[in-house]
Parts: sequence; structure tokens; C-alpha cells
Amino acid sequence: MDLSLLSDTAGPLVPLSILAVCGVICLVHYVGYNDPGWKGIVANVLRVVGGIAVVVAIWVVSASFIAIFLAIAGVLFFMAPLFLLGGASGVADRRPLRRDYYRDPYRHDYY
Repeated sequence: MDLSLLSDTAGPLVPLSILAVCGVICLVHYVGYNDPGWKGIVANVLRVVGGIAVVVAIWVVSASFIAIFLAIAGVLFFMAPLFLLGGASGVADRRPLRRDYYRDPYRHDYY
């Protein structure tokens, strides 16, 4: 039996796991506010570490989207002059590679 959360046969595991995680987050939040002992201190540390992890995750996702956008923009920026000059327009495969070489419209090679 496959108990992976990403499989088609997961069944009720996905909503139950989401509900369990939400319950643990609410429990940590409740204990952090209402327990003055060591459990409250540990819960508050977990809340701070979790908040920092969320901020770092948002920053990493944002930085990766910015990097993807800049990479696409850079490729398009440097490809534009090549297309204007005709160097990347696809005419190289229509030129013969050597003397007495001919390629017909059906892509057969003849000498």
C-alpha cells in the first residue's frame, strides 16, 4: 500500500495531514501564550524559528522568480542583435556544407 501524500491513492491522507499540521501550529501558538513554564519558552522559540523560516522561504521563492525573469530577459536582450543580423534566423542549415553538396526540399543529401 502506497501511503505517499503525492500519489493518486492517498485518499483522505492529504486533508488529514493538513488538518494535523494546522492543529500543531495552533497548539504551539496556544501553549506559547498561556504557559509561563519551559513549554511556553520552547513554543515561543518554535514560533520565532517558524516565522524566520517563512520569511526566508518567501525570500528564496521571490529571488528565484527574479532570477528566472532576469535570465529570460538577458537571453532575449542578447539574442535580438543576432536575429537582426540574421545570424540566428535559421539560414545556416540551408547553405551547403561543402562543395558539390546539395540537399533537396525533402532533406535528402546528394553529391
